[in-house]
Amino acid sequence: MDALIRSSAGQLAHVLRTLTLATAARNPVPPVSQRLAEATQLLLQPSAIATVLLAFIGYRAVQALFVSPLRRVPGPFLSRLSTLPSLLAGLTRSTNDDMIRDCERYGSVFVMEPHKVAICDPEDCRQVLGSYGFVKSKHYSNVSFMEPNIFLTRNAELNKQRRRQLGPALSIKGVRKMETSILAAGAQQLVSKWDKAIENSPTQKVQICYFNDLTLISFDIIASLGFGSVHRSLTTNDKTIGKWVEKTFALMITQMVLPVVKSWPLSALVDYFLRKDVDEFFAFGRAAINMRKLELAKGIQPTNDILQQFIDAEDPLNKVRMSSSQVLTETIMMLLSGADTTSTAMSWTIHMLMLYPEHYQNLIAQIRCCFSASDLITYDMARTQVPLLEACIFESLRICPVSTNLPRIVPKGGITLKSGYFIPEAYSVAVSTAAANYHPNYWHDPHRFDPSRFLPSNPLYEANRKNLMSMSTGVRGCPGRHLAMVEMTTILANILNKYDLELPNDAIYTPLNKHKDGLPRIMPRTNLVAMIPKHPNRDCNVVISKRCL
Repeated sequence: MDALIRSSAGQLAHVLRTLTLATAARNPVPPVSQRLAEATQLLLQPSAIATVLLAFIGYRAVQALFVSPLRRVPGPFLSRLSTLPSLLAGLTRSTNDDMIRDCERYGSVFVMEPHKVAICDPEDCRQVLGSYGFVKSKHYSNVSFMEPNIFLTRNAELNKQRRRQLGPALSIKGVRKMETSILAAGAQQLVSKWDKAIENSPTQKVQICYFNDLTLISFDIIASLGFGSVHRSLTTNDKTIGKWVEKTFALMITQMVLPVVKSWPLSALVDYFLRKDVDEFFAFGRAAINMRKLELAKGIQPTNDILQQFIDAEDPLNKVRMSSSQVLTETIMMLLSGADTTSTAMSWTIHMLMLYPEHYQNLIAQIRCCFSASDLITYDMARTQVPLLEACIFESLRICPVSTNLPRIVPKGGITLKSGYFIPEAYSVAVSTAAANYHPNYWHDPHRFDPSRFLPSNPLYEANRKNLMSMSTGVRGCPGRHLAMVEMTTILANILNKYDLELPNDAIYTPLNKHKDGLPRIMPRTNLVAMIPKHPNRDCNVVISKRCL
């Protein structure tokens, strides 16, 4: 029986092989390459692409709406599916306006990206910024052409050490030691230029773009303090350092966002457009440090400036000092992060005063009641005798913060926000300074420019100061805030004391150009180094004349 079965099976196999060979002879099987080409052509059909795309979107939608830990957090639907909306907002440079709008629509917490939320409640902002556990985004580690520094480092211990080393120089006591140089490069240089322009005008009036002039003197102040030599780009029209700063910042941001540019062939393209100026900037800084150290070796009395204070700086815990390379990097970062933000904040203050003439008139009346036109107003003089000036600066920083949002990574264990939403570890939270400054639970009539919020006589003064997020807060608060306040206070005090300001006849943004809420429209802004006016040469003009005695 077994033999019969084996014989029958063999005959059957022979028949099947014969049929298979005959069929193959009539219908040969295409080669593999041909089958792949046909499959590829099929997949590239519009209908196939649409099917795959819809399937992917459906998968992401189901994940975002039913699986994601952020599924209960409000926010735009597209932001749950992709980082593209956030990227487009960055490219259009409208971050602050978008944040304020989305906060008003969705509330204190909303989805920005599939793994990222924005937080807008000042209490949540303080919780995040008050702890080193919330580290900066990994983008900060992508910068390779300079040493880790107080701005870029993600290392909590290095940041703490730098703050201990630089703290004395950037404290109000340290800044006061440099006030003579700040006044010379700032208010006095500006007054010299504006006085000459008025004297040469047949009408004794002249139109100036205050944004451009304030930007140049801000560069001059930090460059003079940081590099041990006098810089006067406003009056000499030498904009070399400004160009170096622009190219260095561009290279830094490019490496942060697109680290692929550090690899060939893109690296060659970036080097061609940016690296020459960056290398010149660093060489200039190294020469300044070497010159100062040579002068010290010869017993020459050093100048009281940032350069000297950084060279002398040491960590009080372990007496560690910074190397020359570290001094250079921190000085350059001071210029990159401090000059544009300070000048922009002053520009927004002038703009808001022009839109609200009642506050402008009150402020100049308070200043001129205390000082004659010939006085040079120092920081202490302005702060003690003209409290309304500091209030106007703080209120303009609230209305028009120069920073955008501060991204942080949620540490192990996650975070439960005031609203009750839980954000898991490794997700990102973006602290929105702009939206926090407009939060209706903390600011009455938030779109109105109202300096009285920051007058000491206001019962909410301390709370308002605490809830103002424009200079960050907590362990990573702006290290240069005292320098910025001395610059802004002295420059604005002397401008408003010596000159009458009025908008030109062709100004677009005036007290009469009102929004639907009845408040004056603010000129459009865009995110560059800071949130700057979008069209400064058009919108940041005033007509100045000597103060009427």
